[in-house]
Amino acid sequence: MDDLGGVYVCDWSITSSVVDEFAERVPGHKETDWRVSWLPGRLLTRAQALAAIELAELLFDPAPTADADIHATIAATAEQLGVRPIDVAVTLSARHPDR
Repeated sequence: MDDLGGVYVCDWSITSSVVDEFAERVPGHKETDWRVSWLPGRLLTRAQALAAIELAELLFDPAPTADADIHATIAATAEQLGVRPIDVAVTLSARHPDR
């Protein structure tokens, strides 16, 4: 298992110690098919699943919200997933209303 800061990666799952979201490899599918908790109904690559969990962590961290580099990272990561950062923020806010 790899530890990427708050993200934990193994062959079948990607979890976070920061946000209660996860990714899992789809059983019975190709090794490249992953599902992410906050993106229901979409099959992603492993790299996209990792990006989705990292994006959730970035948006959950209140400290760097004014940092231009963080904004650029959020935008680039969201683009990898084909989503807008605002849509991700809305989705995560709805899933975690107490945050």
